[in-house]
Amino acid sequence: MPGFFRYRYLAKLKLQLVFLLLFTASAAYGGFPEKPITIVVHSKPGSGIDIASRLISHIAKKYTDEIILVENKTGGSGTVAMKTVLGKRADGYTILAVTKSFISTMLLSNTGITIGNFDWIAMMVSDPEALIINNTTKIKTLEDIIKDAKAKKGEQKWLGPLVGGLDHLFAIQVWDKIGIKARWIPYEGGSDAIAALMGKQGAVYVGNPADISGRSTLSLAVVASAERLKNFPNVPTFKEKGYPIEEVLWRGFAIKKGTPPKIKNYLENLFKKIASDPDWINFVNNSSALPVFYGEKRFTETVIRDQKKARYYLKKAGILKTKANSGKSGQIPPYVPVILFLIVYAATKKIKPQLADGENSIAFAMIILSVYVYYLTLGFEVGKLSGSVGPATVPRLWAILLFLFSAALLYKKIKSPEKHEKRNRNSIKTFGLILLMTFYFLGMDYIGFYIATGIFLPAGILWMNYRNYIVITLTTAGFLLLSYYVIQIILQVPLPSGSLFY
Repeated sequence: MPGFFRYRYLAKLKLQLVFLLLFTASAAYGGFPEKPITIVVHSKPGSGIDIASRLISHIAKKYTDEIILVENKTGGSGTVAMKTVLGKRADGYTILAVTKSFISTMLLSNTGITIGNFDWIAMMVSDPEALIINNTTKIKTLEDIIKDAKAKKGEQKWLGPLVGGLDHLFAIQVWDKIGIKARWIPYEGGSDAIAALMGKQGAVYVGNPADISGRSTLSLAVVASAERLKNFPNVPTFKEKGYPIEEVLWRGFAIKKGTPPKIKNYLENLFKKIASDPDWINFVNNSSALPVFYGEKRFTETVIRDQKKARYYLKKAGILKTKANSGKSGQIPPYVPVILFLIVYAATKKIKPQLADGENSIAFAMIILSVYVYYLTLGFEVGKLSGSVGPATVPRLWAILLFLFSAALLYKKIKSPEKHEKRNRNSIKTFGLILLMTFYFLGMDYIGFYIATGIFLPAGILWMNYRNYIVITLTTAGFLLLSYYVIQIILQVPLPSGSLFY
Protein backbone atom coordinates (compact mmCIF):
# COMPACT_ATOMS: atom_id res chain seq x y z
CA MET A 1 0.00 0.00 0.00
CA PRO A 2 2.71 2.58 0.74
CA GLY A 3 4.09 2.01 -2.76
CA PHE A 4 0.60 2.57 -4.24
CA PHE A 5 0.15 5.89 -2.41
CA ARG A 6 3.67 6.92 -3.38
CA TYR A 7 2.82 6.21 -7.04
CA ARG A 8 -0.39 8.30 -6.81
CA TYR A 9 1.51 11.15 -5.18
CA LEU A 10 4.19 11.14 -7.90
CA ALA A 11 1.58 10.98 -10.67
CA LYS A 12 -0.27 13.93 -9.13
CA LEU A 13 2.96 15.88 -8.82
CA LYS A 14 3.84 15.24 -12.48
CA LEU A 15 0.36 16.35 -13.54
CA GLN A 16 0.75 19.59 -11.57
CA LEU A 17 4.12 20.22 -13.22
CA VAL A 18 2.59 19.71 -16.68
CA PHE A 19 -0.19 22.22 -15.90
CA LEU A 20 2.41 24.64 -14.51
CA LEU A 21 4.48 24.42 -17.72
CA LEU A 22 1.42 24.90 -19.89
CA PHE A 23 0.38 27.90 -17.84
CA THR A 24 3.86 29.38 -18.08
CA ALA A 25 3.96 28.93 -21.86
CA SER A 26 0.50 30.44 -22.17
CA ALA A 27 1.52 33.40 -20.05
CA ALA A 28 4.69 33.88 -22.10
CA TYR A 29 2.90 34.07 -25.46
CA GLY A 30 -0.70 34.71 -24.51
CA GLY A 31 -0.18 38.45 -24.15
CA PHE A 32 1.31 38.89 -27.62
CA PRO A 33 1.86 41.59 -28.65
CA GLU A 34 3.13 43.37 -25.55
CA LYS A 35 5.39 45.85 -27.35
CA PRO A 36 5.59 47.48 -30.80
CA ILE A 37 6.04 45.25 -33.83
CA THR A 38 8.55 46.26 -36.52
CA ILE A 39 8.21 45.63 -40.25
CA VAL A 40 11.64 45.65 -41.92
CA VAL A 41 11.58 46.95 -45.52
CA HIS A 42 14.49 46.36 -47.90
CA SER A 43 14.00 49.50 -50.01
CA LYS A 44 14.07 53.24 -49.44
CA PRO A 45 11.08 55.23 -48.13
CA GLY A 46 8.62 55.91 -50.93
CA SER A 47 9.05 52.58 -52.72
CA GLY A 48 6.02 50.40 -53.44
CA ILE A 49 6.62 47.92 -50.63
CA ASP A 50 7.50 50.74 -48.23
CA ILE A 51 4.25 52.63 -48.94
CA ALA A 52 2.26 49.39 -48.60
CA SER A 53 3.93 48.57 -45.27
CA ARG A 54 3.24 52.03 -43.87
CA LEU A 55 -0.42 51.80 -44.90
CA ILE A 56 -0.63 48.41 -43.18
CA SER A 57 0.88 50.01 -40.08
CA HIS A 58 -1.93 52.60 -40.16
CA ILE A 59 -4.77 50.15 -40.87
CA ALA A 60 -3.53 47.73 -38.18
CA LYS A 61 -4.58 50.24 -35.49
CA LYS A 62 -8.15 49.06 -36.07
CA TYR A 63 -7.28 45.47 -35.21
CA THR A 64 -4.50 45.55 -32.59
CA ASP A 65 -3.67 47.74 -29.60
CA GLU A 66 0.08 47.69 -30.25
CA ILE A 67 1.62 49.95 -32.87
CA ILE A 68 3.47 48.65 -35.93
CA LEU A 69 6.64 50.47 -36.94
CA VAL A 70 8.37 50.45 -40.33
CA GLU A 71 12.17 50.31 -40.52
CA ASN A 72 14.11 50.61 -43.77
CA LYS A 73 17.22 48.42 -44.11
CA THR A 74 18.53 48.90 -47.63
CA GLY A 75 21.39 47.14 -49.38
CA GLY A 76 22.34 43.92 -51.12
CA SER A 77 19.04 43.65 -53.04
CA GLY A 78 17.30 42.66 -49.81
CA THR A 79 20.06 40.68 -48.07
CA VAL A 80 20.59 43.37 -45.43
CA ALA A 81 16.89 43.36 -44.53
CA MET A 82 16.79 39.56 -44.47
CA LYS A 83 19.86 39.31 -42.24
CA THR A 84 18.40 41.97 -39.96
CA VAL A 85 15.30 39.84 -39.36
CA LEU A 86 17.29 36.61 -39.03
CA GLY A 87 19.52 38.33 -36.46
CA LYS A 88 16.54 38.94 -34.15
CA ARG A 89 14.71 36.51 -31.89
CA ALA A 90 11.98 34.36 -33.44
CA ASP A 91 9.32 36.03 -31.30
CA GLY A 92 7.09 37.68 -33.91
CA TYR A 93 8.14 41.24 -33.11
CA THR A 94 10.25 41.60 -36.27
CA ILE A 95 8.52 41.02 -39.61
CA LEU A 96 10.11 41.04 -43.06
CA ALA A 97 8.27 42.74 -45.92
CA VAL A 98 8.91 40.41 -48.86
CA THR A 99 8.60 40.59 -52.63
CA LYS A 100 9.08 37.94 -55.29
CA SER A 101 12.46 39.48 -56.15
CA PHE A 102 13.83 38.01 -52.90
CA ILE A 103 13.87 34.58 -54.55
CA SER A 104 16.49 35.68 -57.09
CA THR A 105 18.42 37.46 -54.35
CA MET A 106 18.64 34.26 -52.32
CA LEU A 107 19.75 32.24 -55.34
CA LEU A 108 22.34 34.75 -56.53
CA SER A 109 23.73 36.49 -53.45
CA ASN A 110 25.76 33.51 -52.14
CA THR A 111 24.84 34.45 -48.53
CA GLY A 112 23.46 31.08 -47.49
CA ILE A 113 19.99 32.54 -46.85
CA THR A 114 17.20 30.30 -48.15
CA ILE A 115 13.42 30.37 -48.25
CA GLY A 116 13.52 27.81 -45.45
CA ASN A 117 14.85 30.44 -43.04
CA PHE A 118 11.42 32.09 -42.96
CA ASP A 119 7.76 31.34 -42.30
CA TRP A 120 5.82 32.95 -45.17
CA ILE A 121 2.69 34.01 -43.33
CA ALA A 122 0.82 36.43 -45.61
CA MET A 123 0.78 37.20 -49.34
CA MET A 124 -1.34 40.31 -49.88
CA VAL A 125 -0.66 41.73 -53.36
CA SER A 126 -0.62 40.10 -56.77
CA ASP A 127 0.79 42.49 -59.38
CA PRO A 128 0.81 41.01 -62.92
CA GLU A 129 3.85 41.40 -65.14
CA ALA A 130 3.40 43.30 -68.38
CA LEU A 131 5.22 44.25 -71.56
CA ILE A 132 5.28 48.04 -71.89
CA ILE A 133 5.98 49.89 -75.14
CA ASN A 134 6.49 53.47 -76.28
CA ASN A 135 3.30 54.20 -78.22
CA THR A 136 4.99 56.86 -80.36
CA THR A 137 6.91 54.12 -82.19
CA LYS A 138 5.68 51.57 -84.71
CA ILE A 139 5.65 48.85 -82.00
CA LYS A 140 2.25 48.83 -80.30
CA THR A 141 1.13 45.21 -79.90
CA LEU A 142 2.58 41.81 -79.00
CA GLU A 143 2.51 40.91 -82.70
CA ASP A 144 4.59 44.03 -83.45
CA ILE A 145 7.10 43.05 -80.76
CA ILE A 146 7.48 39.54 -82.22
CA LYS A 147 7.81 40.83 -85.81
CA ASP A 148 10.44 43.41 -84.81
CA ALA A 149 12.39 40.86 -82.74
CA LYS A 150 12.59 38.43 -85.65
CA ALA A 151 13.64 41.20 -88.03
CA LYS A 152 16.46 42.28 -85.68
CA LYS A 153 17.65 38.67 -85.22
CA GLY A 154 18.33 38.81 -81.50
CA GLU A 155 19.34 42.48 -81.31
CA GLN A 156 15.99 43.84 -80.12
CA LYS A 157 16.51 45.60 -76.78
CA TRP A 158 14.38 44.84 -73.73
CA LEU A 159 14.84 47.17 -70.77
CA GLY A 160 14.45 46.63 -67.03
CA PRO A 161 16.17 46.66 -63.64
CA LEU A 162 18.99 44.31 -62.66
CA VAL A 163 20.36 41.09 -64.05
CA GLY A 164 18.68 37.93 -62.80
CA GLY A 165 15.82 39.83 -61.16
CA LEU A 166 12.12 39.10 -61.52
CA ASP A 167 11.62 41.22 -64.64
CA HIS A 168 14.68 39.75 -66.34
CA LEU A 169 13.50 36.21 -65.62
CA PHE A 170 10.05 37.07 -66.97
CA ALA A 171 11.65 38.39 -70.17
CA ILE A 172 13.57 35.12 -70.57
CA GLN A 173 10.34 33.19 -70.01
CA VAL A 174 8.54 35.22 -72.69
CA TRP A 175 11.37 34.72 -75.20
CA ASP A 176 11.29 31.00 -74.49
CA LYS A 177 7.51 30.63 -74.80
CA ILE A 178 6.97 32.72 -77.93
CA GLY A 179 10.17 31.66 -79.69
CA ILE A 180 12.15 34.89 -80.13
CA LYS A 181 15.56 36.19 -79.10
CA ALA A 182 16.38 39.62 -77.69
CA ARG A 183 18.96 41.46 -75.57
CA TRP A 184 18.38 42.33 -71.90
CA ILE A 185 19.64 45.83 -71.06
CA PRO A 186 19.81 46.19 -67.24
CA TYR A 187 19.49 49.51 -65.42
CA GLU A 188 20.10 50.52 -61.83
CA GLY A 189 16.38 50.77 -61.20
CA GLY A 190 13.02 50.68 -62.91
CA SER A 191 12.75 54.46 -63.25
CA ASP A 192 15.99 54.62 -65.26
CA ALA A 193 14.80 51.85 -67.57
CA ILE A 194 11.43 53.58 -68.06
CA ALA A 195 13.22 56.82 -68.93
CA ALA A 196 15.26 54.89 -71.50
CA LEU A 197 12.08 53.50 -73.09
CA MET A 198 10.58 56.98 -73.22
CA GLY A 199 13.78 58.06 -74.95
CA LYS A 200 13.31 55.23 -77.50
CA GLN A 201 16.49 53.44 -76.44
CA GLY A 202 14.76 50.09 -76.46
CA ALA A 203 11.66 48.32 -77.77
CA VAL A 204 10.13 46.87 -74.59
CA TYR A 205 10.16 47.62 -70.88
CA VAL A 206 9.28 44.73 -68.57
CA GLY A 207 7.37 45.86 -65.52
CA ASN A 208 3.90 46.20 -64.01
CA PRO A 209 0.78 48.10 -65.11
CA ALA A 210 1.29 50.88 -62.54
CA ASP A 211 4.56 51.80 -64.28
CA ILE A 212 2.71 53.65 -67.05
CA SER A 213 0.75 55.84 -64.63
CA GLY A 214 1.24 59.51 -65.54
CA ARG A 215 3.27 58.64 -68.64
CA SER A 216 1.16 59.29 -71.72
CA THR A 217 3.75 57.99 -74.17
CA LEU A 218 3.76 54.54 -72.59
CA SER A 219 1.18 51.77 -73.07
CA LEU A 220 0.66 48.15 -72.13
CA ALA A 221 1.07 45.75 -75.05
CA VAL A 222 0.07 42.62 -73.11
CA VAL A 223 -0.32 41.48 -69.49
CA ALA A 224 0.56 38.16 -67.85
CA SER A 225 -2.64 37.89 -65.80
CA ALA A 226 -5.28 35.17 -65.95
CA GLU A 227 -7.91 37.67 -67.10
CA ARG A 228 -7.98 41.22 -68.43
CA LEU A 229 -7.39 43.84 -65.79
CA LYS A 230 -10.31 45.98 -64.63
CA ASN A 231 -8.27 49.19 -65.03
CA PHE A 232 -7.07 48.15 -68.52
CA PRO A 233 -9.99 46.40 -70.21
CA ASN A 234 -8.57 46.88 -73.72
CA VAL A 235 -5.21 45.24 -72.99
CA PRO A 236 -5.09 41.55 -73.96
CA THR A 237 -3.54 38.75 -71.91
CA PHE A 238 -0.86 36.35 -73.13
CA LYS A 239 -3.44 33.55 -72.94
CA GLU A 240 -5.69 35.38 -75.40
CA LYS A 241 -2.78 35.56 -77.80
CA GLY A 242 -2.20 31.83 -77.54
CA TYR A 243 0.73 31.78 -75.10
CA PRO A 244 0.30 30.06 -71.69
CA ILE A 245 2.14 32.73 -69.73
CA GLU A 246 1.05 33.94 -66.29
CA GLU A 247 3.43 35.79 -63.98
CA VAL A 248 2.92 38.14 -61.06
CA LEU A 249 5.03 40.16 -58.69
CA TRP A 250 3.72 39.24 -55.25
CA ARG A 251 4.24 41.19 -52.07
CA GLY A 252 3.70 39.93 -48.56
CA PHE A 253 5.20 39.30 -45.15
CA ALA A 254 7.40 36.66 -43.52
CA ILE A 255 8.87 36.01 -40.07
CA LYS A 256 11.89 34.15 -38.79
CA LYS A 257 11.56 30.37 -38.76
CA GLY A 258 10.90 28.98 -35.30
CA THR A 259 8.37 31.59 -34.19
CA PRO A 260 5.86 29.93 -31.78
CA PRO A 261 2.69 28.73 -33.57
CA LYS A 262 0.39 30.85 -31.39
CA ILE A 263 2.22 34.05 -32.34
CA LYS A 264 2.38 32.99 -35.97
CA ASN A 265 -1.38 32.41 -36.02
CA TYR A 266 -1.99 35.80 -34.41
CA LEU A 267 0.04 37.59 -37.08
CA GLU A 268 -1.53 35.62 -39.92
CA ASN A 269 -5.03 36.49 -38.66
CA LEU A 270 -4.02 40.15 -38.26
CA PHE A 271 -2.86 40.36 -41.88
CA LYS A 272 -6.00 38.55 -42.99
CA LYS A 273 -8.15 41.23 -41.33
CA ILE A 274 -6.07 43.98 -42.94
CA ALA A 275 -6.37 42.28 -46.36
CA SER A 276 -10.18 42.53 -46.06
CA ASP A 277 -10.13 46.17 -44.98
CA PRO A 278 -11.73 48.57 -47.54
CA ASP A 279 -8.84 51.04 -47.27
CA TRP A 280 -6.35 48.33 -48.16
CA ILE A 281 -8.45 46.97 -51.02
CA ASN A 282 -8.88 50.47 -52.51
CA PHE A 283 -5.15 51.14 -52.23
CA VAL A 284 -4.19 47.96 -54.07
CA ASN A 285 -6.88 48.37 -56.75
CA ASN A 286 -5.77 51.96 -57.39
CA SER A 287 -2.23 50.71 -58.01
CA SER A 288 -3.55 48.44 -60.81
CA ALA A 289 -2.68 45.34 -58.79
CA LEU A 290 -4.93 42.68 -57.26
CA PRO A 291 -5.65 42.46 -53.50
CA VAL A 292 -5.33 38.85 -52.33
CA PHE A 293 -4.69 36.92 -49.16
CA TYR A 294 -2.71 33.70 -49.04
CA GLY A 295 -2.08 32.28 -45.60
CA GLU A 296 1.08 30.42 -44.62
CA LYS A 297 0.30 27.12 -46.36
CA ARG A 298 -0.66 28.55 -49.75
CA PHE A 299 1.95 31.32 -49.65
CA THR A 300 4.72 28.81 -48.88
CA GLU A 301 3.60 26.61 -51.78
CA THR A 302 3.71 29.67 -54.05
CA VAL A 303 7.23 30.59 -52.93
CA ILE A 304 8.53 27.04 -53.47
CA ARG A 305 6.98 26.85 -56.94
CA ASP A 306 8.35 30.25 -57.94
CA GLN A 307 11.83 29.33 -56.70
CA LYS A 308 11.86 26.26 -58.96
CA LYS A 309 10.83 28.40 -61.92
CA ALA A 310 13.42 31.09 -61.08
CA ARG A 311 16.20 28.50 -60.85
CA TYR A 312 15.20 27.05 -64.23
CA TYR A 313 15.29 30.40 -66.05
CA LEU A 314 18.45 31.58 -64.28
CA LYS A 315 20.19 28.45 -65.56
CA LYS A 316 18.67 28.89 -69.01
CA ALA A 317 20.10 32.42 -69.15
CA GLY A 318 23.52 31.21 -68.04
CA ILE A 319 23.35 33.34 -64.88
CA LEU A 320 23.12 30.35 -62.56
CA LYS A 321 25.42 27.54 -63.65
CA THR A 322 26.91 25.83 -60.63
CA LYS A 323 26.89 25.88 -56.89
CA ALA A 324 29.62 23.29 -56.58
CA ASN A 325 31.81 25.50 -54.44
CA SER A 326 29.15 27.65 -52.81
CA GLY A 327 28.96 27.75 -49.05
CA LYS A 328 31.78 26.83 -46.72
CA SER A 329 31.76 23.08 -47.14
CA GLY A 330 34.31 21.81 -49.67
CA GLN A 331 35.85 25.25 -50.18
CA ILE A 332 39.61 25.72 -49.91
CA PRO A 333 40.21 28.00 -46.88
CA PRO A 334 42.20 31.26 -47.33
CA TYR A 335 45.24 30.03 -45.40
CA VAL A 336 45.95 27.28 -47.98
CA PRO A 337 47.30 29.65 -50.68
CA VAL A 338 49.35 31.43 -47.99
CA ILE A 339 50.96 28.12 -46.96
CA LEU A 340 51.51 27.24 -50.62
CA PHE A 341 53.34 30.52 -51.18
CA LEU A 342 55.57 30.00 -48.12
CA ILE A 343 56.51 26.50 -49.29
CA VAL A 344 57.35 27.66 -52.81
CA TYR A 345 59.22 30.69 -51.47
CA ALA A 346 61.35 28.57 -49.11
CA ALA A 347 62.16 26.10 -51.88
CA THR A 348 63.07 28.87 -54.32
CA LYS A 349 65.19 30.64 -51.71
CA LYS A 350 67.22 27.46 -51.20
CA ILE A 351 67.52 26.34 -54.83
CA LYS A 352 67.86 29.71 -56.64
CA PRO A 353 68.02 32.67 -54.22
CA GLN A 354 68.04 35.33 -56.93
CA LEU A 355 64.49 34.37 -57.90
CA ALA A 356 63.22 34.89 -54.35
CA ASP A 357 63.88 38.62 -54.04
CA GLY A 358 61.15 40.93 -52.77
CA GLU A 359 59.47 42.07 -55.99
CA ASN A 360 59.59 38.59 -57.52
CA SER A 361 57.94 37.23 -54.39
CA ILE A 362 55.27 39.93 -54.47
CA ALA A 363 54.49 39.13 -58.12
CA PHE A 364 54.30 35.40 -57.38
CA ALA A 365 52.07 36.05 -54.37
CA MET A 366 49.74 38.07 -56.63
CA ILE A 367 49.60 35.17 -59.08
CA ILE A 368 48.59 32.75 -56.32
CA LEU A 369 46.02 35.26 -55.05
CA SER A 370 44.50 35.75 -58.51
CA VAL A 371 44.19 31.98 -59.01
CA TYR A 372 42.54 31.61 -55.59
CA VAL A 373 40.06 34.43 -56.28
CA TYR A 374 39.19 32.85 -59.63
CA TYR A 375 38.66 29.53 -57.83
CA LEU A 376 36.25 31.21 -55.43
CA THR A 377 34.20 32.55 -58.36
CA LEU A 378 33.50 28.98 -59.47
CA GLY A 379 30.97 28.90 -56.62
CA PHE A 380 29.35 32.13 -57.80
CA GLU A 381 26.53 32.28 -60.29
CA VAL A 382 27.99 33.10 -63.70
CA GLY A 383 27.00 36.08 -65.83
CA LYS A 384 27.73 36.67 -69.51
CA LEU A 385 29.61 39.77 -70.59
CA SER A 386 27.87 39.56 -73.96
CA GLY A 387 24.44 40.17 -72.54
CA SER A 388 24.40 40.30 -68.78
CA VAL A 389 26.70 40.63 -65.82
CA GLY A 390 26.43 38.25 -62.88
CA PRO A 391 28.09 38.23 -59.48
CA ALA A 392 31.07 36.22 -60.76
CA THR A 393 31.93 38.54 -63.63
CA VAL A 394 33.71 41.38 -61.84
CA PRO A 395 35.90 39.34 -59.44
CA ARG A 396 36.72 36.94 -62.27
CA LEU A 397 37.76 39.77 -64.56
CA TRP A 398 39.79 41.30 -61.71
CA ALA A 399 41.52 37.95 -61.09
CA ILE A 400 42.44 37.55 -64.77
CA LEU A 401 43.87 41.07 -65.04
CA LEU A 402 45.83 40.64 -61.79
CA PHE A 403 47.23 37.33 -63.04
CA LEU A 404 48.38 38.83 -66.35
CA PHE A 405 49.88 41.90 -64.69
CA SER A 406 51.73 39.85 -62.05
CA ALA A 407 52.98 37.33 -64.61
CA ALA A 408 54.34 40.15 -66.77
CA LEU A 409 56.01 41.76 -63.75
CA LEU A 410 57.58 38.44 -62.70
CA TYR A 411 58.88 37.82 -66.23
CA LYS A 412 60.40 41.31 -66.37
CA LYS A 413 62.14 40.91 -62.99
CA ILE A 414 63.57 37.51 -63.89
CA LYS A 415 64.91 38.91 -67.16
CA SER A 416 66.45 41.95 -65.39
CA PRO A 417 67.40 40.84 -61.84
CA GLU A 418 68.18 43.48 -59.22
CA LYS A 419 71.37 43.58 -57.20
CA HIS A 420 71.60 41.07 -54.36
CA GLU A 421 71.86 43.69 -51.61
CA LYS A 422 68.29 44.85 -52.20
CA ARG A 423 66.78 41.39 -51.83
CA ASN A 424 66.80 41.00 -48.07
CA ARG A 425 65.17 44.38 -47.56
CA ASN A 426 62.51 43.61 -50.21
CA SER A 427 61.82 40.18 -48.67
CA ILE A 428 60.75 41.81 -45.41
CA LYS A 429 58.38 44.08 -47.31
CA THR A 430 57.05 41.08 -49.22
CA PHE A 431 56.07 39.16 -46.10
CA GLY A 432 54.58 42.28 -44.53
CA LEU A 433 52.48 42.97 -47.60
CA ILE A 434 51.32 39.36 -47.79
CA LEU A 435 50.39 39.49 -44.10
CA LEU A 436 48.36 42.65 -44.73
CA MET A 437 46.60 40.99 -47.66
CA THR A 438 45.83 37.93 -45.58
CA PHE A 439 44.16 40.07 -42.90
CA TYR A 440 42.38 42.00 -45.66
CA PHE A 441 40.71 38.95 -47.19
CA LEU A 442 40.00 37.31 -43.85
CA GLY A 443 38.56 40.51 -42.42
CA MET A 444 36.47 41.51 -45.43
CA ASP A 445 33.70 39.08 -44.54
CA TYR A 446 33.58 40.51 -41.02
CA ILE A 447 33.93 44.28 -41.51
CA GLY A 448 32.92 44.52 -45.16
CA PHE A 449 34.63 45.46 -48.43
CA TYR A 450 34.68 49.23 -47.93
CA ILE A 451 36.13 49.33 -44.41
CA ALA A 452 38.63 46.55 -45.14
CA THR A 453 39.78 48.25 -48.34
CA GLY A 454 39.88 51.63 -46.63
CA ILE A 455 42.31 50.17 -44.08
CA PHE A 456 44.37 47.85 -46.29
CA LEU A 457 45.00 50.10 -49.29
CA PRO A 458 46.65 53.02 -47.43
CA ALA A 459 48.41 50.60 -45.06
CA GLY A 460 49.90 48.73 -48.01
CA ILE A 461 51.04 51.95 -49.70
CA LEU A 462 52.64 53.19 -46.47
CA TRP A 463 54.34 49.83 -45.97
CA MET A 464 56.00 50.30 -49.37
CA ASN A 465 57.53 53.58 -48.04
CA TYR A 466 55.34 55.99 -49.98
CA ARG A 467 54.62 59.07 -47.84
CA ASN A 468 52.55 61.48 -49.91
CA TYR A 469 49.48 61.44 -47.65
CA ILE A 470 47.33 63.55 -49.94
CA VAL A 471 47.89 61.15 -52.83
CA ILE A 472 47.28 58.14 -50.57
CA THR A 473 43.99 59.64 -49.32
CA LEU A 474 42.80 60.56 -52.81
CA THR A 475 43.81 57.15 -54.23
CA THR A 476 41.95 55.28 -51.49
CA ALA A 477 38.83 57.45 -51.76
CA GLY A 478 38.89 57.26 -55.56
CA PHE A 479 39.20 53.47 -55.56
CA LEU A 480 36.32 53.07 -53.10
CA LEU A 481 34.08 55.45 -55.08
CA LEU A 482 34.98 53.73 -58.35
CA SER A 483 34.23 50.31 -56.83
CA TYR A 484 30.87 51.52 -55.54
CA TYR A 485 29.84 53.21 -58.77
CA VAL A 486 31.04 50.56 -61.25
CA ILE A 487 30.42 47.35 -59.31
CA GLN A 488 27.34 48.13 -57.20
CA ILE A 489 25.58 50.89 -59.15
CA ILE A 490 26.29 50.09 -62.81
CA LEU A 491 26.82 46.31 -62.66
CA GLN A 492 24.46 45.72 -59.70
CA VAL A 493 26.89 43.28 -58.03
CA PRO A 494 26.65 43.48 -54.20
CA LEU A 495 29.98 43.77 -52.39
CA PRO A 496 30.44 42.21 -48.93
CA SER A 497 28.83 44.41 -46.27
CA GLY A 498 30.38 42.60 -43.31
CA SER A 499 28.69 40.32 -40.78
CA LEU A 500 29.57 42.80 -37.99
CA PHE A 501 26.87 45.17 -39.21
CA TYR A 502 24.02 42.65 -39.67
